[in-house]
Amino acid sequence: MKEYALITGASSGIGLAIAKTLGREGAGVALCGRTLKPMEAAAAVIEDSGGRAFARAVDVRDEKQVRRLVDEAVKTFGHLDVMVNNAGVNHFDNVIDGDVGNWREVLDVNVIGLLIGFREAARVMRQQGGGHIVNISSVAALGYEADNPIYCASKHAVNAAVESLRLALQGQNIRITTIMPGGVLTNLARYLPQERLDAVGRMFGIDPEQARVQAGQHIPADILDRVAGVTERTLLRPDDIARAVLYAVTQPETVHVNEVVVRPAQQLQIPAG
Repeated sequence: MKEYALITGASSGIGLAIAKTLGREGAGVALCGRTLKPMEAAAAVIEDSGGRAFARAVDVRDEKQVRRLVDEAVKTFGHLDVMVNNAGVNHFDNVIDGDVGNWREVLDVNVIGLLIGFREAARVMRQQGGGHIVNISSVAALGYEADNPIYCASKHAVNAAVESLRLALQGQNIRITTIMPGGVLTNLARYLPQERLDAVGRMFGIDPEQARVQAGQHIPADILDRVAGVTERTLLRPDDIARAVLYAVTQPETVHVNEVVVRPAQQLQIPAG
């Protein structure tokens, strides 16, 4: 593929996997996220392979930062063919005794941040005559979660807003895809409360005291590798979602892949703590 793509939330997990996959397929890639180092490493690999890439630290909640990034991508590449709105957060919080600050961050990042990225991508794609906007949602948008209502609500909101935007942009040659993954093995688990994080660790045979995994901090790569070894059927891998994105964006222009649901073979039950 010879397109140019911008991926948000590309510091780790799904976003980083998407950036690497599109880069390997020949796309020029702009990576943005909170942590610059892993994105710079991925951009260097893409460029060493003859591609074009750059990385920027960007807060998707800041519309000025996002607008500058989209404009920089267009200036660098000449045009923007694919926008992947992937940045997201999940505090695994509830409403009965949860933290309002956590609720606001989830809604700001998952909904407002995604819509800012959508708006800015649509702005330049309408000017250039077309493009493809991919939005990473969740299977949480298809149901309800008693212990995680804010995250669930954020994904319902994403799906509703994106479908409304699809109607608004009909006839303007902008394809729109919503990807809804089930459970994926990423660092998102670090947002679990400490007692639940410890319980998940014990479920996978990891001693919380020895592992020293702290809530809110990135989970070490060796711990994720150990979990990967025992969750092949219950957790997806970031590359699984990246392949779904690649499938959607490489279809002929006359083929619109509106929604893709990607689930593991078995549903994982996260212990309460």
